Amino acid sequence: MARIRICPKCKNATLKNAVNVSGWLTPNMFECTSCDYIGSLFIEIDPKDFKKDANSYDGDTNNE
Repeated sequence: MARIRICPKCKNATLKNAVNVSGWLTPNMFECTSCDYIGSLFIEIDPKDFKKDANSYDGDTNNE
């Protein structure tokens, strides 16, 4: 079963490959279509867990 890649900045599942040669001679780069994040880091989760967490997500939880 394929796992879902989540943007580390906005927590949406809207990542796509940023460039066509990613992973060949360079690290994989991903781009988020929601918040314009570009980078090699991402969160990877099981699709079942994403469906459970999607309903309970309430945005940033900064308790400052």
